Amino acid sequence: MKWILTLLVAAAVLALVGVSALANQRPGDADLGSKSIEIVMTEMRFSPNRIDARAGQSVLVTIVNRGSERHDLAFPSITMPDLRGVETLTMPGESTRLTLSFDAPGTYPFLCTIPGHAAAGMTGAMFVSP
Repeated sequence: MKWILTLLVAAAVLALVGVSALANQRPGDADLGSKSIEIVMTEMRFSPNRIDARAGQSVLVTIVNRGSERHDLAFPSITMPDLRGVETLTMPGESTRLTLSFDAPGTYPFLCTIPGHAAAGMTGAMFVSP
């Protein structure tokens, strides 16, 4: 019985040490690694319409079209050589995957380039922190 109590106390101490280590970890301590996000496209909206990342971090974006029209996702304000040859036009019921990475901090707007869609509100932005 005493060994069970000792085992439980040891497990609790290990759990607290692990939680404390995570709580004290600074953002710069971790490898940037990669991040993944799913963006659902419906009629005239991206959900979510905000992507947060850090400079140099790879972000795997899965675009899912749950609408009844075709949609795409484009970053018109920048040249993205890594996206050359990647088609983001996604038909209803389909999905597309792409990997994004930004070297410089900033705000990078995106939109659907199908005529009238951005004007109707199909816009968003990627916010890249240092």
